[in-house]
Amino acid sequence: MKQENKKSKKKILLYYLILAACLLVIAAVTVTVIFTVNRNKPPISADTDNTDTDNNGGNNGGNGNDNDNDNDNDNDDDDKPTGGNSNGYVLPVRTATVTSAYDFVYDVTLDRYCVHQGIDFQGKTGDEVCAVRDGTVTQVVKNHVLDGSYITITHSNGVTSTYKYIEAKENIAVGTTVKQGDVIGVIAEANGSEMKQGEHLHFEMSVNGKPADPNIYLDIIEK
Repeated sequence: MKQENKKSKKKILLYYLILAACLLVIAAVTVTVIFTVNRNKPPISADTDNTDTDNNGGNNGGNGNDNDNDNDNDNDDDDKPTGGNSNGYVLPVRTATVTSAYDFVYDVTLDRYCVHQGIDFQGKTGDEVCAVRDGTVTQVVKNHVLDGSYITITHSNGVTSTYKYIEAKENIAVGTTVKQGDVIGVIAEANGSEMKQGEHLHFEMSVNGKPADPNIYLDIIEK
């Protein structure tokens, strides 16, 4: 009888130990998921001050170039990309046909799932690519093994924009100052890590060096 009681107590103790272990595992998984989601959440920049700065001449500091810009705008308005919004950004391409959003996706070229840290716009070789906002060119890279040829522009408030799988215009180099809507290059043949996706523009943005969802600024994908 005593042996049976001992066995019963041992079973009960074992049951509670297993239950406690399960609860610990569940708690650990929950904490990991919450941490991962918060870590991957793109930062949102309070960018409302940029609009006033750009309207007053941007980086030109009111040095008299406004008249030239007005003349250019009169002639080139039809050629500017559409999609300007309250955030002060325009689309990098004429037609905003998104083929892949900033999301966890399957990469057909690399044959694996990964975080797609940008937006892919459908296009064809030779389609013009424009600067989404005033800024300075800080990178012009050709034939990178994964990212192909790309251009990075630094804007105000620590924001950067990167345009991948494109061919830069001849006058675009590191240090070049560009205005919003300026053509910086054209879509080139896709290669690198998105070779099998076909011709397209891969567009990225970051804030203070951290990847950000471009849709926060372009606001073209329905929530």
